[in-house]
This record gives sequence, structure tokens and C-alpha cells, in this order.
Amino acid sequence: MSHALPYGRDDEFDRERLVRVAWYYYRDDMTQAQIAQKMGVSRPTVARLLDRARTSGVVTIDIQTNGLGGMELPRILREKYGLRDVAVVPQIDESVSGETTNARVALEGAQYLRRYLSPGAVIGVGWGDTVLRTLLSLRRAELAGVTFATLTGGIDAYTTAIRGAANNGIAEFIRFIPAPLLASSPEIAEALGQERLVTEVIDLARGASATLIGIGGAVAQATILQNGLVSEGQLEQYRRQGAIGDILAQWYDADGEVLDMGIERSRVGIRIEELREMPNVIAVAGGMDKLAAIRGALNGRFASVLITTEDVARALAVE
Repeated sequence: MSHALPYGRDDEFDRERLVRVAWYYYRDDMTQAQIAQKMGVSRPTVARLLDRARTSGVVTIDIQTNGLGGMELPRILREKYGLRDVAVVPQIDESVSGETTNARVALEGAQYLRRYLSPGAVIGVGWGDTVLRTLLSLRRAELAGVTFATLTGGIDAYTTAIRGAANNGIAEFIRFIPAPLLASSPEIAEALGQERLVTEVIDLARGASATLIGIGGAVAQATILQNGLVSEGQLEQYRRQGAIGDILAQWYDADGEVLDMGIERSRVGIRIEELREMPNVIAVAGGMDKLAAIRGALNGRFASVLITTEDVARALAVE
């Protein structure tokens, strides 16, 4: 006769084991050997269970990075750029790829954003690889009752990635502006900007309790270039006109002055000047290739919170 547990009970039993071993290890400060003896299993089994507890989300580890380098580095940046808060991601290797850098900054961004996630909260979101990774790093249980509202029309690569994300199903919680970031002409952009379905989402984003943005550099790896929103020739022209970075497809110079490049006339969404008046604008951006763009964004007061890498933070502090 089979003594298999009824459907669903195996999963419940497995999760209970993960919770139990995690509690013994992290809350009761028991060693793996002590846990193995208590549970009647081998020590390697305990190690595997602890690893699964972390990867499955039973255990989450939050690290307060504002203590990196003492309190001095975040304090200098707050005072120098008028920031409300700064979080610094520790340096591991100068040769890490841009994707690795974005992934590390995104994990810190998700941790920081969690303080604003509660039922009824509205979070404004921009576009960019680090922003996307931040959203996908959130756990589904944290999203209940939260509405994310996009600040601009969409970029196909990112909207497709979000809608295809099965890990946290965040697409269910996002109000997308039903339009592209860049329309085919200024006239079409103006017409779209008057559509009720568009203005509803923009107004929702304007009233957000926190806003998540990325910062793009005027470099060959720029998101706006990689996604075909501008050509290499246009980017070079923008650089000649003093552009060092973009936020939401609006370009600015080293002093944070917004530049008239013509491209902005075809945008659908809020203007970055509005970010200065919005509370809790969190910029997630790192890597030395973005240093000039990040500095310009801080000079322009487009963000009140910066989450960045240690190398960028130290360069910002001394220059």
C-alpha cells in the first residue's frame, strides 16, 4: 500500500524543512553540525537545505550598505549633491562586465525600494537595464496591492522582458503608458499625450510615493543606442553639443542643464525637469563608464537618492 502524501503535501513538507533549518541556523545560531544532529540528517544535507532556502526565497539577506567605508562616503555625497540618501555597492573587481555591475546595483535597488512597497502604494518607473533588473529582483509577495506606473511610453525590449517574466509576475502590477517612448513625429507624440489612457498613467506616475529611474551615458554601450532609439550618428552629434547623459530619453550636459536636441519633441511621458519636484526619486546606476552621466544627473538634481558602485561613489566624492 502506498503511503504517499496527498497532492500538495510533499511541497508543504519540503518548505517546512527549509524554514526549520533556516530558523535553527539564522535565528538560533546553531552550527550546521548541531542542526544535522537535531534533525537526524547529514551535515552536507543541512548545507544543501540552507542553499535551497536562500535560492527559493525562504531566506532573504538584506545588507545595509550605507556603512561602506564608514559613514563618510555617503555623507560626503549627500552634502555635496544635496541628496537625501546614498547606498554604495562594494567593489569586487574593476574588470566586471556592465551586466554584472547592473545586476549588483539592481539587487541593492530592490532592497532599497522595498521600504516603499505597501498596499496602496504607487511607484513610478523609468526604463533601462538596471531598472528592469531591479523590478525583477522584487519578490511577488512584496508586490501585493502595489501599483507601478511607467513615466514614459514603452521600449519594446523592456516591456517584452517584463511581460515574459514568470519569476515574480510583475507585469500584473504595472500600468503601462499605451504608447512608445518615442513617437514617429512630434505631432503624433502631442496627440498621444492628450489621450485619456495616456494621461491617466502619467498623472498616476506624477503622484508616486517613490520613483525608480536609470541613468544612461553618451557612450557606445548606451541603452538608448542599443535599443535603436538613436543612431550612432545622432549620439555623436549629441556629444558634440555637450550631452553627457540621458534620463527618459532627455539629454543633459555636465551641469545638469537639459538640452534641446529635437528628440524630446517626439517623447511621450513626463519631462525630467518634473523629477526635481517629485519625492523619493531613486537613481540606480553604476560603473565608471557612466561617471560623467551620473555626476551630471546629480548636478541637475534629477534624483534625491543614489544607488551606485563604490568606484563611482569615490570618484564623485573627490571630483
